[in-house]
Amino acid sequence: MAQFDDSAATYDSWCLTEIGSFVDHLEKEIVFQLAMPQMGEKALDLGCGTGIYSIWLARNGLNVTGVDLSANMLDRAKEKAASLSLPIAFVRSDIQQLPFEDETFDLVVANIVLEFVGNPNKVLQEGLRVLKKGGRFVCGFIGKDSPWGKKYQTQGQEKPGSVFANAAFFSPTTVSETLLPPDIIQLGLFFTADEFITKDQAMALEIERAKRPKENEAGYFGVCWNKNEGNGSEVGENLSRL
Repeated sequence: MAQFDDSAATYDSWCLTEIGSFVDHLEKEIVFQLAMPQMGEKALDLGCGTGIYSIWLARNGLNVTGVDLSANMLDRAKEKAASLSLPIAFVRSDIQQLPFEDETFDLVVANIVLEFVGNPNKVLQEGLRVLKKGGRFVCGFIGKDSPWGKKYQTQGQEKPGSVFANAAFFSPTTVSETLLPPDIIQLGLFFTADEFITKDQAMALEIERAKRPKENEAGYFGVCWNKNEGNGSEVGENLSRL
């Protein structure tokens, strides 16, 4: 947690670069397609950090609550939301033990968060607990076996102070095997950091490679678990084994 507290002031700088803003756009496109956010829904942003996804969801007309354990990250998120006059509720809490009642939210989002928690299964359990029947739980992940995943794993090994130093990465296969099999998996971010020249050039690469998507080449992937009206008992049985 100290690593996130220390990086709060500069955490958004990546998204201000040309490549960072393009990656952020691609990731949000995947999350949007999986989440299908509807105006007026109650959304929970787990591990909200500086509020990147909380603000994005609020701008799409959702009633948003963001949760994070890092006080410095939350302070930055509150400043950003206030500057945009967005009424987002930010709560400091361990996302492995959420302070909300069962079936409170229509949508739960956790983008590149489960890599950094001690018990990802517990986060999934809690996220599904507070999700209404008929709701969606969408998670975004860095692709462990992709060039992007290997880049961040190397960064974590070489820089002990990096937020990636203690990260545990996932592939679509390990999500299915160690968490719960998702209802939907969507792959993306097929170009590599070294290949990036311009957004148009990177988009051309992305479109071409998406025609023949390969799991080990996807730098990012999103998954969605649907808490359907008819599968409550199945979800309960699966959660009881976590």
